[in-house]
Amino acid sequence: MKKPAGFRTYLELLHDPRFRLPEAVERQTIGADRFPLWAGPEGWQTACHNASVIEAMLTGAPYPVRGAYVSGVNIAVTYPDARRTLAALRSLDFLAVAAHTMTPTAAVADIVLPKTTTLEEEEVTLDPSGPNIAYTAAVPARGAARSDLAIAAGLMEKLRARGALSAELLPWRSQAEFNDFLLGESGIPLEALRRDGYAHFPYERGDFARRGFATPSGKIELYSESAAKHGLDPLPGFLPPPEANEPLLLQTGFREKTYHHSRFRDQAWARKVSPDPEVRLHPETAAAHGVAEGDWVEVELPDGPGACRMRVTITDRTQPGVLTTGMGWWLPEAPGPEFAALEINVNAALSYRGATDPMSGSVNIGALPCRMRRVEATG
Repeated sequence: MKKPAGFRTYLELLHDPRFRLPEAVERQTIGADRFPLWAGPEGWQTACHNASVIEAMLTGAPYPVRGAYVSGVNIAVTYPDARRTLAALRSLDFLAVAAHTMTPTAAVADIVLPKTTTLEEEEVTLDPSGPNIAYTAAVPARGAARSDLAIAAGLMEKLRARGALSAELLPWRSQAEFNDFLLGESGIPLEALRRDGYAHFPYERGDFARRGFATPSGKIELYSESAAKHGLDPLPGFLPPPEANEPLLLQTGFREKTYHHSRFRDQAWARKVSPDPEVRLHPETAAAHGVAEGDWVEVELPDGPGACRMRVTITDRTQPGVLTTGMGWWLPEAPGPEFAALEINVNAALSYRGATDPMSGSVNIGALPCRMRRVEATG
């Protein structure tokens, strides 16, 4: 990774022993036994496996999860099988959510903490394509909103006062302290970033012979030694879509420039540009199913948890027989707590169970047999 000498990135901090739990504890991370390259001490994210956490909330296996703190994410909308995720959240004894707007996830919480937006947070990040160190802070925080770090520091103070803090893993008391730590010995002063908004750093192209790669061999690995170590296929492979009697395939994941995941659905300018959940069809597919530009359709998977309504865009930029759509739709003006997330969000139609990628534990969201029918517009 290209970066100034002495500068630290967020990902490096995840793997820094100073800020990690003991290995024996990390091995108990939910999902580490099945997906060790995702969760646990050897995992890239060192995080729990999302679907397994939902399972633990509902079933108590591999051990009970009875409380959660959710910050900056809207998992009731962004996880597959939105109904089941909402059921898992409602089953908890206690749920706290930090958010900047009342999302479907926040609406089922016991406590909602006002969280800053990115533009209210002083962030120092690496932009290697620049190559720059970027700085973000456009406006002061409004009202009682706090950043993730400020919220965490406040919670730790309360835990410390009660003798309930088992490890000091967050030594910074402010975002400025944290930014100074990231800048480290890079020689880039925070004051200069505040003034200029970025700092360019020199780098050398093609210095791989000197620098190597972040792999066990230090080389580009087409054959993954890490995957082989865990009994996984060390070579990239192709798995064809599952066989089904459905005539269409659903592909999810396209990005709309007006939104980021489930964010900005409450912004009038974004809704003006992209007012409805969109599904893209090839002209041949649209003609074969009797739908036209702007029609509303309902999409459903065989044995799926539900259906999803979307508006048709006809384009030859998707393949015949393929439905292409994004994710993250909800309507702040609709009745809560779901805010239409179970009606117009494709994750209401997807499952979080069944076949998973053996390395990451991800479910298939790219080639799903489905059916589609035209429906009348509502609302």
